[in-house]
Amino acid sequence: MNNVIEYLPHGFCIAWNPQLLAMHVISDLLIAIAYFSIPIGIVYVAKKRPDAELQPIYYLFAAFILACGVTHVMGILTLWVPLYYTQGITKIVTALVSVATAIYLLPKLKHIMALPDLGKLTQINTALAQEIVSRRQSEASLRQSQELALQAQKTQAAFLANMSHEIRTPMNGVLGTLDLLLDTELKPEQLQLAAASKRSAASLLSLLNDILDISKVESGQLTLRHSPLELADVLADVEAALAFDANSKGIELKCPAETLPKTTYLGDSVRMRQILLNLVGNAIKFTDVGHVKVVCREVSRTAQQAVLEFSVKDTGIGIAPEHQTNLFKRFTQVDNSSTRRAQGSGLGLAIVKEMVELMGGKVRLHSEPGRGTEIVFSLKLGLQTVAAQTMTDQATQPTLATQTEIPPPVQQFHGKILVVEDAPMNQMVVCKVLERLGLFSKVTNNGQEAVDLLAQEPFDLVLMDGQMPVMDGYEATALIRSGSVPGVNPNIPVVALTAHAMVGEDKKCLNAGMNDYLTKPLDRDKLIEVLGKYLKKA
Repeated sequence: MNNVIEYLPHGFCIAWNPQLLAMHVISDLLIAIAYFSIPIGIVYVAKKRPDAELQPIYYLFAAFILACGVTHVMGILTLWVPLYYTQGITKIVTALVSVATAIYLLPKLKHIMALPDLGKLTQINTALAQEIVSRRQSEASLRQSQELALQAQKTQAAFLANMSHEIRTPMNGVLGTLDLLLDTELKPEQLQLAAASKRSAASLLSLLNDILDISKVESGQLTLRHSPLELADVLADVEAALAFDANSKGIELKCPAETLPKTTYLGDSVRMRQILLNLVGNAIKFTDVGHVKVVCREVSRTAQQAVLEFSVKDTGIGIAPEHQTNLFKRFTQVDNSSTRRAQGSGLGLAIVKEMVELMGGKVRLHSEPGRGTEIVFSLKLGLQTVAAQTMTDQATQPTLATQTEIPPPVQQFHGKILVVEDAPMNQMVVCKVLERLGLFSKVTNNGQEAVDLLAQEPFDLVLMDGQMPVMDGYEATALIRSGSVPGVNPNIPVVALTAHAMVGEDKKCLNAGMNDYLTKPLDRDKLIEVLGKYLKKA
């Protein structure tokens, strides 16, 4: 009230007429309404687009515009009520907000100016939309390519499985009959011819195994064993296997055991033999004069592991530098001409490289044309504990009896075997092998016949083929295990004897209910080992 007495409102200080009053009131009111509505839009935008850089500016502008609106409202009120102090305070607040907005805004102008304009944003948005469409098309094309690759992989796997089966089935007959033939009394010339035939058949089987090994490596299912091994035994096996090839060419094969470390290592002796057989066999193939020598030394060791370095050196024809880089690639040969001096698939050295790397090592090559080749590879092998080494030494300590003992005859068994096989040649071979082992056998041509015969007669074991007409071996085994067929013993040992040797086939047989797994061509030693688990020895 003091303000009213001390100061007079604007309306009493000047001569106001209704038109002038309406002009001031209406204009200030519209400005205030606009100022009050604009911050609402700014705050809405700020919440929808929480840019870290521009967020404070949004709210400062909203406060500044809101304060400006309040000053205009105060301008209307002071026409009738002298609230000049309140109006002054409102203006001070508005001034502070304005200064704060200016101080914060000026340093940010360079960032704001760097933002693209609406046209550029539209172009960017259009480009992004096109990029999204392009990426979706690429993803669809990639999915299609992946599906095609997967289908090709399945087709390749099916082809390999089928070819493996179709080759192994007759190979079982070839190698089986040759083994049986070599067990008979032969003239020297006949023995030489039969042995040569067996080596040729074994080479064909080795090629097939190489292809299967490549397939295992590609699928990541090639596993390594971790068992005690003697390097001297490995080199002796390699030398024995390739001595004939070396002697037939008049070259010297050296695999000296006296230079080997006196240690029992832990590793996969089968894969180690395979690596050495590939490298030494290749060296013999391309050496006409001189020798092929294998040397092994221990490079380093820790408490649990040792690194061994093997060297396979020959005095052969050598390899030109331009051919050395492709030597370890699949299906690649130095000489691809029709007149090349040595045949082969080009898989051997590729398998060597992949197996060496799988065993933690590396391969390197040094060769000069006309001066020979040296291939050096390293392997990481485990070390036995002292206690395990002592037990191994005691177990392998030779006695007078073992030193003078004559090699034992072929193991004999008691029992009656059912051979389930649809190929007549394989039926004959398997039955002949079983006969040599002292066993009586009967044959059926498919799974249905096998189940019917098992219901009529007792047997001690079943050798079951996988792929057969009418009823295959997997279905027949499942029917035997079901116990639903009267007279059939559901617990009878069933051993797979199949030409299917692809990755996972052993699990397929075991999942069907079979007890063990053998592949064709039939390995007599493995057969004896399996039969020993289920039959009585004679």
